[in-house]
Amino acid sequence: MKTTHIGLLGLGTVGKGVVEALSHQNTVVIDKVLVRDVTHHHSNLPLTTDIHEILDNPDIDIVVEVMGGIDPAYEYLATALQKGKSVVTANKEVVARFGPKLMAMAREHRQGFLFEASVGGGMPILDALTWHLNATPIHAVEGVVNGTTNFILDQMEQGMDYQAALQRAQALGFAEQDPSADVDGWDSARKLSILAGLAFHSWIDAENGYVKGITEVRAAHLHRLKEMGFGVRLVARAERHPSSIGFVVAPTVYPLGHRYLKLAGSQNAIGIFSDAGTTWIEGPGAGGLATATSIVSDIQRIRFSVPDRDPIQFESLPVENINDAYLIFAEDPERPLPVIAEALKSGPGYLILPYELPHEEGFVQYRYRAK
Repeated sequence: MKTTHIGLLGLGTVGKGVVEALSHQNTVVIDKVLVRDVTHHHSNLPLTTDIHEILDNPDIDIVVEVMGGIDPAYEYLATALQKGKSVVTANKEVVARFGPKLMAMAREHRQGFLFEASVGGGMPILDALTWHLNATPIHAVEGVVNGTTNFILDQMEQGMDYQAALQRAQALGFAEQDPSADVDGWDSARKLSILAGLAFHSWIDAENGYVKGITEVRAAHLHRLKEMGFGVRLVARAERHPSSIGFVVAPTVYPLGHRYLKLAGSQNAIGIFSDAGTTWIEGPGAGGLATATSIVSDIQRIRFSVPDRDPIQFESLPVENINDAYLIFAEDPERPLPVIAEALKSGPGYLILPYELPHEEGFVQYRYRAK
C-alpha cells in the first residue's frame, strides 16, 4: 500500500501521543505539524505556524486535528474537506455542533470524516455505535464520560470540600486551569450529543438539554450518602422516546458497587441499551496515547475503506428532560424539607421524588437511578 501523508494540527498531549503512535507505522508519515509557536517545541518534526502549508499541500492525504475549540478548528476542517483531504478529529466541540454538516461535506467531496477520539478517548464506542450495535433499535445510551469530575467527586467522598478537590485536580493535571467545561457538565453534554446522534440518528444540540454539573455537590452530602450505601457520579443519559429524545447530564446517585462508582481518574464507562440487550464499554477516556489509538484507528479506516459509504439520515426531534427520581438534601440537617409530608422521607435528611423541585436556597438535589 502506498504511503499516507498526514498534516497534524496541534502538538499538545494528544498531538504528541499521535506522533508516538504513528512512529510504529511504516506507511504513514507526518509531513507537517501546525503549532502556535515553533520556539515552544523542542522537536525534529516539520513544524509550521502557517495552516496553508498543510491545506494547500497536494501531497497531504489526511488532516488530523487535535487543537480543540471551535475557532479556527472548524474552518480548517471544512477547508481540508473542500480541498479533497480526509479529516480525523478528536474535537468534541466541533463534532457536537457541526457533525452532520461535516459528514455531508465529506460525502460531497468523497472524503472521510471520522471522530472516534471525540468521545471516550481510547474506547471504540463510536465505531461500535455506527456499525455493530445499530443492527437493532437502541433505546438509551448513558455513561460516565468525564474523568475530571470522577476525580473531584472521589476526593470529596474522602472528606475534601469541592474547592479543595478542584485545586488538587488542577495541581495533578486532572483538571484544566479553567475547569468550567468539565465541572459544569458541558464536556459530558457535548459527548452525549455525539453518542445520541449516532444512536438515534437525531443530532441533539446540547444547549437544549438538561445539563447540571457538580459545582453544587456538597462533601457532607456525599459522606452521608456513603454511610447509607450510595455514591455519586456525573452521568450523561439520552433516551429515545416515541417523538422526542430525553437528554440529561447531572450528578446521579447509585448504590455502592455500581460500575460507575468503581471508575477513577480518566476511566470512562458507557452503556448502550438496545433490543439485543445491554452492551458496556469501559476504558481510558483521556490521555495522550490512549486517545491517539482512536485517532490512528480512524486513519487506518480511511486508508483501507471506501469513503463514499451510505450516509446517516438525521431527523430533527425535540429534546426533553428525563423523569428520574431526585434526592433532596437540606443544608441544615435539622431544617424540614419544603412542602413535603414527613411520610415521604426515605431516611435522615433526604427523600426521593419523581420530579425536580424548584430551586430553593438551602437545598441541594441529585438525580437518582438505582440501575
